[in-house]
Amino acid sequence: MGTVKHILVVEDERIVARDIQRSLTDLGYEVPETAATSDQAIGLATARCPDLVLMDIHIKGDRDGIETAGILRRRFDIPVIYLTAYADAATVERAKVTEPLSYLLKPVKPNELRSAVEIALYRHEMDKRLRDRENWLTTTLRSIGDGVVSTDPMGRINYMNPVAEALIGERLEHAIGRPCRDVFRLVDERSRTALENPMEHALRVGGTINVEGALANPDGSERLVTDSTAPIVDDRGRILGAVMVFRDISEQKRLQRQLEHADRLASVGIMAAGVAHEVNNPLSFILSNTRFALNEMRAHQAELQAAGRTPGKEWAAEVEVALSDALSGIDRVRRIVADLKGFCRNAPGTTAAVDLHEVLEHALEMADTELRPRASIVRIFGSPPLVEAESTRLEQVFLNILLNAAHAMPVDGGDTNQVTIRTTTDQAGRALVEVCDTGPGMSPEVLKRVFEPFFTTKDAGQGTGLGLSICHGIIKSIGGEIEIESRPGTGTTVRVVLPAAHTATAELTRPLEPPAPAGIRGYLLVVDDEPMMRTCISRLLDDEHAVTCPKTAAEALALIDGGMRFDCILCDVMMPVLSGIDFHGQLLSRHPDQARRMAFMTGGVFTPRAIEFMRLVPNRRIDKPFDPSQLNGLIRDMLGDHGLIQRESRTP
Repeated sequence: MGTVKHILVVEDERIVARDIQRSLTDLGYEVPETAATSDQAIGLATARCPDLVLMDIHIKGDRDGIETAGILRRRFDIPVIYLTAYADAATVERAKVTEPLSYLLKPVKPNELRSAVEIALYRHEMDKRLRDRENWLTTTLRSIGDGVVSTDPMGRINYMNPVAEALIGERLEHAIGRPCRDVFRLVDERSRTALENPMEHALRVGGTINVEGALANPDGSERLVTDSTAPIVDDRGRILGAVMVFRDISEQKRLQRQLEHADRLASVGIMAAGVAHEVNNPLSFILSNTRFALNEMRAHQAELQAAGRTPGKEWAAEVEVALSDALSGIDRVRRIVADLKGFCRNAPGTTAAVDLHEVLEHALEMADTELRPRASIVRIFGSPPLVEAESTRLEQVFLNILLNAAHAMPVDGGDTNQVTIRTTTDQAGRALVEVCDTGPGMSPEVLKRVFEPFFTTKDAGQGTGLGLSICHGIIKSIGGEIEIESRPGTGTTVRVVLPAAHTATAELTRPLEPPAPAGIRGYLLVVDDEPMMRTCISRLLDDEHAVTCPKTAAEALALIDGGMRFDCILCDVMMPVLSGIDFHGQLLSRHPDQARRMAFMTGGVFTPRAIEFMRLVPNRRIDKPFDPSQLNGLIRDMLGDHGLIQRESRTP
C-alpha cells in the first residue's frame, strides 16, 4: 500500500475550505490543516512540505493565490491545482506562468476533485522522474571525456557539453540556435578543403557517419578530431535532430607519426645494412685491384727511369691520373657505405667518459679545410660535464654539424661569416653544445625534413642525406637530444644536449702488442664466397705468408677436418649455405684451437642473428673495404697473439 499523500488546501472561505478538506479526507488523502492567507500557506508548507496544493486564485491579503503558488513552486517544487469561480484572461495568463497541473471550478464536485488530484499527483511524479533523468543525462554528458554536440531537426545547435565547448572554442550560450556549420567547421588535414558538416550529413542522409579532420577554431588554431554522428530518431521514425560525439586525437596522431617515422627508419636501416654488405664486397676488390694497378704502374715507371728510359711518359701520366681519380671515386663510395653502416648500427660500442672540448677540437681540425675559407670560428667554452659516449661517434656528430654549417656559407666568406661553438651546462646538469652559423637559414619546409634519411639540399655528389639522420640516431642512443632552430635570413643553431657521465669511466683500451718480428711467415686460410675477394687478399698477403683460398666454407672445413692447421683464418660473416657464423660454430665444437685463430671480415651485418653474433664473439674483426696496412696489421697482431716466430716455409 502506497504512502498517504499530504494535501494543503488554501481557501479564504472557511465553509468551502472545510468542504474540500472533508472530501479529500474521504478520498483517502491527508489534509490536517487549511490556510486562508498566503503567509499561512507558506508557513504550513515550510513546516511540512505537502505533496499537492489546492490554491484559490483569489485569496485575501497582500499576495493572491497566483503569487503564493509561485513562491511554493520555487521554494519547494510543490505542484498546484487552482480553485476558481471565474478568471479573466489576464489572470489566466498570470496563472500559466506558475505551471499549474489543473483548474477546478467552484463549487468543486467530489468526482472532479478526485480525478484532478490523481492526475496532478501522477503528472508531478512523472515530471519529477523526467527531470531527474534529464539531470542524470546532463551530468553524464558533462562528465564524459568526449565532446558532445546536438542539434534540432533544422541543424541548429541546442546542446554542447563543456568538453565540446573547450575543443570548439565556443560557449554554449553563444552557439545555441546557430547553424551547426557555423560552429563546427572541419577541413581535410592534407588537402585543406572544407568537409561537409557531420551533423548536417546525418540529418540529410539519416544514417551514422564517422569523420576525421582538422577542426578550425575561431582563434585560428586547429585540432585533429574524429567523430561519430547519428540522427536522433523517435519511436515513430521521426528525426528530432542529430548528435555528434568527438574527441581530440592531435597527440595520438603525433605519436602515430613518430612510430611510423621510427618504422620507416628501421626499414631503411635494414635496407641500408643489406646495401652496405652487398656493395662492400665488390668495392673491396675494386679498391684493391685499382691500388695494385696504380702501384704496379708506378713501380714500372721507376724501373724505366732507373734504366734511363721514359717511353710513353704522357700516356703513363694520363693512366696514373685516371687511376687516382678512380681511387677518389671509390673512396667516395666507401664513405657513403660507411654512412649507411653507421645509420643502421644499433649495437653500441665501447663507451667512456668523454671530454666534449677534446671531441669538438678534433672535429674542428677535421673540418678546418672546409670551414677556414668560409667563416671565422668563435669558441665560447664553458665547463660542461664529461659525457659517457663513444668519442669517435660523437666526433662524427659534430663533424657533420660543422660541415653542414660550412656548406651553408659561400667560399671566401671568412671575413663576414661566423661559426660559433658554445658549451655550457643546462639546469638539469646536462652538457649543452650549440653550433651557430650566420648562413642563410632554412625555410620551415626544409626544417621539418632535416632528420629524414636521404633528404639533402646539397648538389648531387655533395651529400648523401644521411648525415643528420645518423647524428640523430647517435645522440638518441646515448640518451641525448638534438634540435635545430633556423629561419631564413637568420642563420641556423644546432643544439645538442647530452647526459652527464655518472662516473669518470676510463675508456677500455686493449694494451698495445709489441710488433711482430720481421720476416714472420704464417699459414693463412681465407674463407670468402667472392672469388675476386679471395684473389685480392691472396695478392696482398702472398709475398709474406702462405695463403690457402678454398671456394666455400664447406671446403675449408673439410681441409681442417683432414688435418690441416692454420695460424690465422680470415672468414667472411655473410656467406650462402655455410655462413661464417656456422663455420665458426663447427670449428668451436670440432677444432676449438682453430676457432680461436679466426678473424671475421664483414661488409656489414644486418640480420638479428648476425648482429648478436658479432656483438658477442670475442674474435677480431676487420671491416670491408680495408687498406693493405689494416689487413697486414691484423695478421701481424694475430700471429703475435700466438707467439709465432720466423720459421722455415712448410706446407700446412
